[in-house]
Amino acid sequence: MKHTILIVEDDEPMRLLLDVLLKKDHKLVFKNDGLDGMRWLSEGNIPSVIISDFKTPNMNGFDFFTSISQSGMFSEIPFVFISCRTDEAFKNRCLKLGAKGYLEKPFDPDQLYDLLDGIFNDKIEQ
Repeated sequence: MKHTILIVEDDEPMRLLLDVLLKKDHKLVFKNDGLDGMRWLSEGNIPSVIISDFKTPNMNGFDFFTSISQSGMFSEIPFVFISCRTDEAFKNRCLKLGAKGYLEKPFDPDQLYDLLDGIFNDKIEQ
């Protein structure tokens, strides 16, 4: 079974990289920013996980994450940040607020695979 992953990323090279890394085993949906991601979700789409960059136009990844985590309908969707922000305090804040992972760009693909495997295995056990 292929998991659907919503990827919120406006940088085309990063989108291409994520596509190459994940398309074999997952169904990928790409949105340019958090606002586009919210629209897609509001159409009744529920992904297995959301991967989002922090810095996107219109609605940044943190505001998108906050909206998701406060929503009764979407709050259970695991959320992973992939960002250039290396600020440990910010990273810890995201994790404390409920993000399932935070990868700093550039990241090791194995870190992403391991993180997603952990998320999907947790869902199976529940």
